[in-house]
Amino acid sequence: MERIELKVHSLVLELTGKKEPKDGLEGKFSVYHAAAVALVHGAAGEAQFSDEVVRSAAVVALRRRVEALADPSIHKLEARVRIQLRNGEILEKHVERALGSFERPLTDADLEAKFRSLVSGVLPDAQADRLIELSWKAGELDDAGAIARGAAQA
Repeated sequence: MERIELKVHSLVLELTGKKEPKDGLEGKFSVYHAAAVALVHGAAGEAQFSDEVVRSAAVVALRRRVEALADPSIHKLEARVRIQLRNGEILEKHVERALGSFERPLTDADLEAKFRSLVSGVLPDAQADRLIELSWKAGELDDAGAIARGAAQA
């Protein structure tokens, strides 16, 4: 990829305008990093914001090709992406509303996958499955503390 251009709301740059993050925490405040890892890894989850990924040569190189511009016509949860490939081809994507927004909520399967990715390596799979089951049935539980107790079990 030759160049990646993002048109975003000004608040995106205010909150996540760090161009050269040094570690995973700084990566979480970098729209440049988020765009680069989404293209390199095909995802921008918790794993893509580790110190190792933020410092990886492929991600750093692509991140430096990202240009983010504030566009006053863009809504806070909207973005326009324009990618110029080395052969000159242009790819464009308009994200009208961010995934996870009120207008574009995560599906139940998306929520479960996100939860599993966040607890992977921390909780055994069986415990994660049980917590998901308890969470979906929270309204039916006699004691919502069952969810907390389920999280504390090892």
